[in-house]
Amino acid sequence: MLLKCHTFAADFRHSVILNFKDVSMVKKIIFALSLLTAGAPYAAAQNQGITINVTSADDGEPVVGAAVLIQDSKVGGVTDVDGKLTISKLPVAAKKLTVSYLGMQTQTVTIKGNVINVVLAPNATDLNEVVVTAMGISRQKKALGYATQEVSSDQLTTGKDNNILNSLSGKLAGVRITNSQGDVGSSRIVIRGETSIAGENQPLFIVDGIPVDNSQLNTKGVGRDFKNAIADLNPEDILSMSVLKGPNAAALYGARAAHGAIIITTKTGKGQKGLGVTGHLSAQVSSATNLPEFQNLFGQGAGGRFSYVDGKGAGINDGVDESWGPRLDVGLNIPQFDSPLDANGNRTATPWVSNPDNVKDFFRTGTTLNYGVAIAKADDKYQFRISYNNEHQRSIVPGASTNKSNFTLNTDYKLAPWVSVGATANYILYSAPSLPGSAMASGSNARSSSTMLQFLWFGRQVNTQSLKDDYSRNWNSSYYSNPYWSAYYNTQSQDRHRLIGDFHLAFHLLDGLDLRLRTSTDWYNDKRKSKVKWGTSGTPYGSYNEENYTVQENNSEAVLTYQKQLSDDWNVDALVGFNVRNKKYEYNYQAAPRLAVPDLYTLTNSRDQLTSSNDFYRLRQYGVYGSVTVNYKNWAYLSLTGRNDWSSTLPVDNNSYFYPSVTASILLNEALGFTSRQVNYLKLRGGWSQVGADANPYLLANVYNIQTAFNGNPMLTASTEGKNPNLKPEQTNSTEVGLEGAFFDSRVRLDFSYYQTDSKNQILSLATSAASRYTSQVVNAGHIRNRGYEIQLGLVPIRIKDFEWSTDINYSSNRSKVVKLDDAGQITSYQLYSSGIQILAKVGDAYGTLFGSAYTRDDQGRIVVDDNGLPKVSSTSKTLGHFTPNWQGGITNTFRYKNLTFSFLIDASFGGKIFSNTNKTGLYTGVLAATLPGRDADHGGLWYYKNGDVNQQIDAPQYTMSSDGLYYATINGEQTRVYQDGIIVAGVTASGEKNTKVVSAENYYHRLYSIAEANVFDADYVKLREVSLTYQLPVKFVRKFHLQDASVALTARNLWTIHKDAKDIDPEAAISSGNAQGVEAYTLPTTRQIGINLNVKF
Repeated sequence: MLLKCHTFAADFRHSVILNFKDVSMVKKIIFALSLLTAGAPYAAAQNQGITINVTSADDGEPVVGAAVLIQDSKVGGVTDVDGKLTISKLPVAAKKLTVSYLGMQTQTVTIKGNVINVVLAPNATDLNEVVVTAMGISRQKKALGYATQEVSSDQLTTGKDNNILNSLSGKLAGVRITNSQGDVGSSRIVIRGETSIAGENQPLFIVDGIPVDNSQLNTKGVGRDFKNAIADLNPEDILSMSVLKGPNAAALYGARAAHGAIIITTKTGKGQKGLGVTGHLSAQVSSATNLPEFQNLFGQGAGGRFSYVDGKGAGINDGVDESWGPRLDVGLNIPQFDSPLDANGNRTATPWVSNPDNVKDFFRTGTTLNYGVAIAKADDKYQFRISYNNEHQRSIVPGASTNKSNFTLNTDYKLAPWVSVGATANYILYSAPSLPGSAMASGSNARSSSTMLQFLWFGRQVNTQSLKDDYSRNWNSSYYSNPYWSAYYNTQSQDRHRLIGDFHLAFHLLDGLDLRLRTSTDWYNDKRKSKVKWGTSGTPYGSYNEENYTVQENNSEAVLTYQKQLSDDWNVDALVGFNVRNKKYEYNYQAAPRLAVPDLYTLTNSRDQLTSSNDFYRLRQYGVYGSVTVNYKNWAYLSLTGRNDWSSTLPVDNNSYFYPSVTASILLNEALGFTSRQVNYLKLRGGWSQVGADANPYLLANVYNIQTAFNGNPMLTASTEGKNPNLKPEQTNSTEVGLEGAFFDSRVRLDFSYYQTDSKNQILSLATSAASRYTSQVVNAGHIRNRGYEIQLGLVPIRIKDFEWSTDINYSSNRSKVVKLDDAGQITSYQLYSSGIQILAKVGDAYGTLFGSAYTRDDQGRIVVDDNGLPKVSSTSKTLGHFTPNWQGGITNTFRYKNLTFSFLIDASFGGKIFSNTNKTGLYTGVLAATLPGRDADHGGLWYYKNGDVNQQIDAPQYTMSSDGLYYATINGEQTRVYQDGIIVAGVTASGEKNTKVVSAENYYHRLYSIAEANVFDADYVKLREVSLTYQLPVKFVRKFHLQDASVALTARNLWTIHKDAKDIDPEAAISSGNAQGVEAYTLPTTRQIGINLNVKF
């Protein structure tokens, strides 16, 4: 009965939707439901009654819901809201009673007198903490031989983000989260570094035992960022999330878990006696932050000159979309795009003034409204929970929004004492009328839609309100459309229907022997439509295309588990299982390249032949697996696992692969007998595993590719990639050791892990000689190593009556190294990305090496200039760093005072590099404040005049300014145009002499566009990631409104970037959710979010 009480209390603590932050409130709530579940039946008694008072040793407060049991009887109950329990009649033989409560040490006391006072101390060891591990098996944490971390529902929902992965940032050691675009973008998660050179590096996601997809799907690489699929989940439905780090923890899942696994357990109706209704409502507002810093001294144009006629070059530099034009705010009047027309239809001159906030003014305040309700009930035979949740998000980008609805069901029914049946279902409807525009996945221009790309060419004199007033009006007609035109007319819609669900049976065959059967599916259909309006710059006829993805994975499995207490000292747990996995992927694309009739978006409205493409694959995998764990005296554990898979994507001779693992743990304090208040718990653990991985489908045989028919005749082209009929599975070996400890009554908790992972025999497509008839060849090659350590430290510096301060710190460091790419050693690098810079897997270097053009330097490291005095670009590319950080960490501080809880999270990352396309382009166009040095005398610019091809430096002259903003001075007795944007590059000539040549700022910053080194920055950052203030309403108050519980929370995310080195960008941003990291490409601004959450339980 006590065990059931403990289990129920643990389940209940996580299952309610409310944000329980106040310990005394939690105790009262647990008491209310404990009365329904833990009240023991009273045996016949013949003695007088007693009253038990239970208080906490920490703060002296009553312990509500403590379980009391008279020894050798079934008489007992739970303490009330005052920590009291009165037992009116005692059994005749009653001598002792036991008092227990979750998280506190159980006490046995002798029955003396009518009043018994019991003081419970905190459970110093927490040895019986249960976590969800591979195959959904709950195991005591002390038995695990590998690192795992659990994230509670509160941690996911208190400061929740629209993408569930972002809610994990800074909270987990060894886990790196990268988000790519603004407030509606995708995110990527990597655990313990990249272990695959060319393949998937994200972990496997398991929801209630169902493997689920987390793809992003962007086959055409269009200029939109589609959310990764795991963002479909509703955080309010999640009970807990267990992060299994590395192959050791997830070996039973096989190849897909070589990069770790995240086990998500959703809420159920278990423990809910009577009909329980929970509801939540949250609202957030978001604003753009981390916008580039723009200069506001110089407007559109080139060479200091500008005058608008038609925006296509008819005026003076009016076809130029750079900001090297006349000085702003000095009293000039110049014709502009929105100047009034005179009687002849020509633009009149109007004040040439800056618009410092013209980019900021484009973005609006984003909003997110999230609301939902859940209904749950359970008894001895059944449980169910159904819920509905809706999330509507209005992006900071005009015209962009998303809407998501989740319908969930979780139910079980006991048909007989030995068999139960159940099902889960999560149906998701996700729609986006239009997604924000971004750069293409390749980093190239997407002029019809890219928001930030246009603003990096945006004239600093442009009035955004003028553009908003008339979408057809444009500041430049050569390259870009009005940004509002692009936002509202050039749209990308997305509609996704998804079903994640299973049907399962559980049989209790014999004492300790259970059989579990499950069949599950993860299916979704993703439809996308892209519209470009007739009249768009660069696409005058407009365009229209449709994409359709269908992804389905079905899994069927049988798992037999066995538990046996062999003796007083020995216990064994074992399981064997069988799994069949079937996956199908289908993609279809059709496009009308140019519309025949304006604004009619159908595929039949095409003036050209339709273009189309499609892709389809199926795969099947069989798996047999097993594990056995031997336990000696509950302080020594040994676990062995093994799995064998057969894959349809590998040749018959190589399609069977076996991978084993072994882990062990020992509780040193119990084995050596030194448990005390100073050393409560000390565990040593370690393990080794080997995991195999199959290939992507259709890499075995060479086939012809079908092309668009020509004149009605089918066209086939030979593949440029040579396939490999002898492919072998990849292999990953991992070793891990760790130490866990709890000290000083668990007020200090430590978890340290060290690991090494070697991934070999990787499946790569390597460049080959043209003589082979192919440009690349699929081979087994490559070896990448990751080595690192993780530290988790928990502290409770202060714990007194009504107040507690707790701190959780995580720190991790990972070093990767590409050991080799081919056995012969002829290939030295493998390209992951190339546009402005290369991202490589380079032999001898860390994975994700940034490789590109650099300054030419002499032997002393000085910059060498060319004959014009500009920095010379190196003739060969050089290593410029790597994108993986040297270390990352986070620190969460939580302060609890009575019913009030205040918490904040600061996280940091140091050591990586990032290439900034924003900086590269913004320097070229002159819009960034970073281009001010040297642009005029006030910013260090040198005065000069042009003497033929030579810029002749002069002292500051007496000058006049013309009506169009040019400077003139008397030189050698003549009125001569003079300039004040001279720069002498700090460097030397090819002969080693000091450079003395003057170049214009415009030419200097143009040159930096071609030097990748100038645009690579440290990706270091320190952020105030999350802040929350939660108030748990008093029970007496909420009961007046017929509620059980209620809480309100104020939350904020991304409040402050405390430190960063990267200019004008968020160093966390990345170009995509794939392996091409370390590149920022015109990223939408990060958003600062402030919100309020309300949670109630009826």
